[in-house]
Amino acid sequence: MFRDPIGYRIKTLSNMMKRNMECQFGPRNDRATLMQGWIIGFLSDREEKGLETFQKDIEEEFSINRSTTSEMLKLMTKRGMIQRLPVAKDARLKKIVLTDESRAINQHIDRTLREMHARLTEGLTETEIESFIVVLDKLIANAEK
Repeated sequence: MFRDPIGYRIKTLSNMMKRNMECQFGPRNDRATLMQGWIIGFLSDREEKGLETFQKDIEEEFSINRSTTSEMLKLMTKRGMIQRLPVAKDARLKKIVLTDESRAINQHIDRTLREMHARLTEGLTETEIESFIVVLDKLIANAEK
């Protein structure tokens, strides 16, 4: 069986990053996963810019399908990480906002993600990092075809 050297390494790195988050926050079901941490950070960034966020924004930002996003948001709501609030202009839309609890843990998540980034990029030049990001963006674009 062909083992894609790129996909294999990306999956391995993803697993290692997930384990790192579990070490920082614990693997318990009431803690934020790596993906939930990224979503909390995304919501926080958009709140700081004064932007409302809807499920579709998360789907597009993270390239995840509607059903996966819906289930993840339901779980995050159940765990008190987010609230889904109705919007006056369209009763079908639910605006997604952080809870005070998730705003507080966002600082810890942000620090942890910055530390992980520093570890991942240790020994790399800015040029290497920028080149890697360009290559990853091309891989993502190719995968979307």
